[in-house]
Formats: sequence, structure tokens, C-alpha cells
Amino acid sequence: MADSQNQIELKNPAVAAVLGFLIPGAGHFYQGRTFKGAIYCFCILSTFFCGMALGDWKTVYYQSWQGKRNLGYFAQVGVGLPALPALVQNSRFHKQAAPGNLARNDLDAGYFQSQPYQMDLPLEASFKGTLLDRGNDGKTISGALEGTIRLKSIDGEFGPEVRGAFEGTLDGKPIEPLELADPIGIGLPLGGNQRRALECAVIRKEGGQRTDTGHIEGSIPRPFLNWFEMPLSESELDDINKELGKRYEFAVVFTWIAGLLNLLAIWDAFEGPAYGRGDEEEEKPSSDKEPSPATT
Repeated sequence: MADSQNQIELKNPAVAAVLGFLIPGAGHFYQGRTFKGAIYCFCILSTFFCGMALGDWKTVYYQSWQGKRNLGYFAQVGVGLPALPALVQNSRFHKQAAPGNLARNDLDAGYFQSQPYQMDLPLEASFKGTLLDRGNDGKTISGALEGTIRLKSIDGEFGPEVRGAFEGTLDGKPIEPLELADPIGIGLPLGGNQRRALECAVIRKEGGQRTDTGHIEGSIPRPFLNWFEMPLSESELDDINKELGKRYEFAVVFTWIAGLLNLLAIWDAFEGPAYGRGDEEEEKPSSDKEPSPATT
């Protein structure tokens, strides 16, 4: 039998387990089991991030509303650090309800802010969307817009108002700047989509008066930290399922598998190999044993 000197040195198993939870394979690297650690790290993280990419980076999130908790997250969180931001994002997402006294239904529906004091103004961002407007000559103008939108708050006759302008192209051709004003609606600052919905009225002067003649509707980018692993509203979840179909379900399963596999890796770092306390060498035949006499 192999003696105790051939056993794997697990060092501090608790430390190895914690490291293995935070980063797949890190516990094995800590124990000097580099080959096994590399295998676990590559296989688990590649499975996890493959699932994230397949699902347009929207497969991992935690929703804490009672009755709306996505229990699948408790499988995903097994992968450690890559899934932990979802807990912080969930807290941030629901805290944004406080300033405007938003209810759960508002968050689930992707509530639009329309009051100037609730918007992060002044705002300047790239915009993609559509235009539907009645031009100066009364003819309908419509098409795809792409360019830059600028909005700011001013003191109006009846309180704060939003004014701004769009500069860019319509169906790929330059157009004169569009004057924008209330009514303006903008998606919540935090959300599960990479882009934030935005719509506002187009204003033109007719008969010496400023008149609402149409509107633009589209979206502006959300900063990475405002959408990554953020809870998906029901409308956002519907959109991603319509866009990706069954692919989204496969992507979610990939992240579940990665988290569950890491639980096995953590157990291996804590308890050692399942077949014993070490990678024992095969027992060699004893050299003291005399060979049997040859037969004649």
C-alpha cells in the first residue's frame, strides 16, 4: 500500500473550498493540483460564458420579488464571482423605485419616466430609432433616424420643461436638426436591456407658434454597469424570448450546468479525490519475493 507521504496535501480545505467557489479551479491551484485546477477552470468558465453569450448576456440575473424569484439563479451562482454581481444589481434595480414611488408593476412593465426632475439631465447620447412627422410643407416625413440627441431642463411657464434637439441622418441622409420637447418618455436608468427606450415630440413653428407636429421613438445606450446582470422586466423578458426563441432556453441551461459542475469541483477541493485522500501510486511487486522455480 502507498504510505501517507503519497497523499495529496489539501492544505486548508475550507480555504480551498472558498477559493474554488469564487473562481472555478482556484482551490485546486491553491493546493498545487494545477492540472485539475486548469481543467475545472477552463471547462466551467467556458460553459458559463458560452451560455451568457448565447443569451445575449441576459441569462444571469436575480429577481427578488415574492412570487417572481427566478430559482434558476441558485444554480448559476454556484460558478462564483461571475454570477455574484446579479445580487448587487437586484438591490440597485429595486432601490430605483423609491425616488418616484414606483410600484412592482411599473418595474415589470419597464416604466417610462416623463417628469424632467426624474431624468438624468442634461443628456447627450447616440440615438437610433424612427421619425414620424408632418414637415413644414405639411407632407409626412418618416424613416430611420441615427445620430445624436441632446436634452436639457429649462424653466417653463408652468414649471420645468425639457427641450432639446436631434442631429444626424434620416434613412442614411443628413437632415436639418429636429427641435424636441415635451411630452418626453424615457426608460428607467437601470434595466436588463443594453439600450434605454426614449421617445419625444418634434416641434415646428407654424403660424408663429411652436406646434407638436410628430415624434421620434427609439433608444439610447445604457452604461454597462446599468444593465449587466440586471433583473429583466416582463416586457424585456418577452422581447428576448421573441428575439432568440429556444436559443435563450439553451443558454440559460448552459449557465445552470456550469454552476452545478463547480459544486462538484468545490467538493473535490474540500474533501480530496473521491477514490481516496490522494493520487496513490500503483503498488509495485515486492522485490523480496523469490521467483518460482522453472519447470523442466
